[in-house]
Amino acid sequence: MEHQVLAWIGQYGYAAIFMLLVFGIVGLPVPDETLLTFTGYLVFKGHLSLPLAFAAAFAGSTCGITISFTLGRVFGLALVRRYGRYLRITEAHIEKAHAWFERVGRWGLTIGYFIP
Repeated sequence: MEHQVLAWIGQYGYAAIFMLLVFGIVGLPVPDETLLTFTGYLVFKGHLSLPLAFAAAFAGSTCGITISFTLGRVFGLALVRRYGRYLRITEAHIEKAHAWFERVGRWGLTIGYFIP
């Protein structure tokens, strides 16, 4: 998969960076870290422009996060309550997760996503 992702970036450039980040953040198995590392390498070598690569990565991340949020907001809890038993997710697990997010969720998500 990683070789295919790297080939797409080499062939389609900024559009591939954007779309692959959207797909990866929404939940498809796209190696986001490898994608951005290779993008940085191409910027270093002069094959891509830093401002355009940054803009494509920022826009792809923003769109992916927005789509993920919208899907979770519209379908999330209903799907977990309906199909969660197959993954052994109980109502107690859901309540525990809600309590955690109320307590430290904003900072936990920010640090957990952006620091690595």
